[in-house]
Amino acid sequence: MAVAAYASLLSLSHVLENIQYPARRSRLHLDSEQVQTLQEKVKFLLEFLEVHSGRNSQEMEDLARQIAIVADEAEDVIDLHVVYQLGEGSRDKSQDMAALSSFYQDIHRVIQKIDSITNVFTSSGKSSTMVGFDEHLVRVMDELTRNEPDIQIIPIIGMGGIGKTTLAKNTFDNPYIVNYFDKRIWFTISQEYRARQILVRLLNDGKDQESSETLAELGQRLHQSLFGRRYLIVMDDMWSISAWDDLRALEYWESVAENINSFSDLEYNERCLKILSLSYDNLPIHLKPCFLYMRIFPEDDEIKVSKLIKLWVAEGFLKPIRAKTLEEVAEEYLRNLIDRNLILVRKRMDGGKTKTCSIHDLLRDLCLRQFRKEYFICVPKVQRIDLRHVFFWNNNMCFLCSSWLKVQRMDLLEVQVASQSTSLASPLVCDDCRIMYPNLIRLRLLGVKAYEDVDIEFLHPTKLRYLNINNEIRLNYESPSTISLLWNLQTLTLRLPYRVDLPSEIWDMPQLRHLISCGLAALPHPVATQDSMIMENLQTLADFRDFRCTMDVLDRVPNLKKLGIFHIEKDIVGLNNLARLHKLESLSVVEKDLSLLANMITFPISLKKLTLSTCCIPWEEMKVFGSVLPNLEKLKLYHNAFNGAEWSPVEGQFPRLKVLVIWKNDLVWWRAEDIHFPYLERLVLDEMHSLGGDPFRYWRYTNTPLNSFEELQRFFCQFGEANIGGTTKLWK
Repeated sequence: MAVAAYASLLSLSHVLENIQYPARRSRLHLDSEQVQTLQEKVKFLLEFLEVHSGRNSQEMEDLARQIAIVADEAEDVIDLHVVYQLGEGSRDKSQDMAALSSFYQDIHRVIQKIDSITNVFTSSGKSSTMVGFDEHLVRVMDELTRNEPDIQIIPIIGMGGIGKTTLAKNTFDNPYIVNYFDKRIWFTISQEYRARQILVRLLNDGKDQESSETLAELGQRLHQSLFGRRYLIVMDDMWSISAWDDLRALEYWESVAENINSFSDLEYNERCLKILSLSYDNLPIHLKPCFLYMRIFPEDDEIKVSKLIKLWVAEGFLKPIRAKTLEEVAEEYLRNLIDRNLILVRKRMDGGKTKTCSIHDLLRDLCLRQFRKEYFICVPKVQRIDLRHVFFWNNNMCFLCSSWLKVQRMDLLEVQVASQSTSLASPLVCDDCRIMYPNLIRLRLLGVKAYEDVDIEFLHPTKLRYLNINNEIRLNYESPSTISLLWNLQTLTLRLPYRVDLPSEIWDMPQLRHLISCGLAALPHPVATQDSMIMENLQTLADFRDFRCTMDVLDRVPNLKKLGIFHIEKDIVGLNNLARLHKLESLSVVEKDLSLLANMITFPISLKKLTLSTCCIPWEEMKVFGSVLPNLEKLKLYHNAFNGAEWSPVEGQFPRLKVLVIWKNDLVWWRAEDIHFPYLERLVLDEMHSLGGDPFRYWRYTNTPLNSFEELQRFFCQFGEANIGGTTKLWK
């Protein structure tokens, strides 16, 4: 249950951050000091589990179960009050005070339960060592000198500035400790570290030195230097337990990785699972929820990493790291699991990042077994609605995952916001979802109405964080809409064959991180008010129809990293404002004709990927694009994005371009040489019927490997002058 407790605490910590979000805080009635107190207690419990989760005892199991229960209860309480308060709108002062009092009392009861749990293990002396009194020095020294046969780990944790390092230093330099240990090493880990750096420091009395040895060689030498000796290692300024885990498990994981694929016969499966279970037991607890989550994917499934990361974030599995987004933390976790051979890379993107991944069948079996023991996902925070067959969705499909298999009705509570009450709803739920979510009976639902071809009330869990809707009917949301009461929603993906206008309340959802369409959904223009929300978490705004980049809109999304604009026969507005998006890395524009407006477009220098389609910009304007995009790495031009017969690149432009894709273009002469694209790694030319004639088509369809423009030129020229058509003009 330790993983369940840890995952529940992490999820609760994200919820506590959400309710203190400035724009959200102004609309809620809660006691900020009380919320911060609860945050501190949650942080303490997380640190406790990070240190002690590996302890196998019934006492630890019972303790973890209690922590998981109270964390889930706290999230339930907060969700209940927030949904009702946000749904009530304007109220008089007496109602506000009543709401504050009710919220305070419920949170107070949660804090009391947490205190009773922490009292159990602090009174038994099994808590993590805390600093603040002189007698702790004696306690630590006593722990260090007990002559225990096994390695002893003594964590000193607490808030910054309370004396953790001072206590450790006084212990380290104490004359008795100096004489007791054969070897003492002190070094600082800090937030950013590398396993190699740790090993080198351990071998050199805490000092940095250059070494050409492999990790395995360093680990072996460290083992030899410490074997049979009494040693004390102090690792100061550790931001997470992962640094210790990386050091302890390095050689072990490498041996496991070498043998994962050696067991293929069914008769060895059980033996292999036992070995892999040991591997799982030694996995740092912060990685365990993400690893166990892999059980939701079908066997042999090729998983898109971008989707997996969104799901990990939505479930709340990621512990924030200073100066990193949750998505960046997720990428770090993924790399760690890949390095340990627990997740397999299937495809890589240009630049080396993992594009798709999978999990070995035996490891997936391990996930299933451990998942049944932990039950660490209590209620659904992810929902997939498939309206491609709306009749079946209403009558024969699970409302959570749209499965048709083994569904039956289940009585659940639907929130009636206006009356602060609940009514009974009976949606269909499949057996898989019943197994997946053991506390499904505690779920509260929120109705969001839509209409046009048919009237539909979507039933969403109030704790929903990830929503994917596939739709083949005409659909519009009711206005005003209750969708903003899905106050934790982070990802909304709409796959729609018809235009749908999203409700204006979408701009009142500050936790949104990814808002994705397929070009047929339209965002309303936000109405500026005194308490307009800044969507600071929004990173993706992809492929929305008739999106207008006015200053007031872009100022609402200051941290946008990916923007997709889809215009159809409308005047384009605001492309000269794009430079305001200082963190934008990827931009996609689909517009029927930008030929007259190309010189008005401004780009932020942060841009790394640019995709243009049907824009019909003259090739001459490419000089402007190349001069203002110094960090561009990928350029994709589709369906006459640029127009004209000739493109003559200029040396010094696109200095970092690695990938160039041109598809369906009437280009005839392309005067390109290696000096124009010095770092180009991949070139894709497709449906270029005016460029190069027969030799081009032969090159394209035989996939002949070419490593430079010079090689491409020689390849064309081998066909002879008569057969290559415009190729001479292309290169001369």
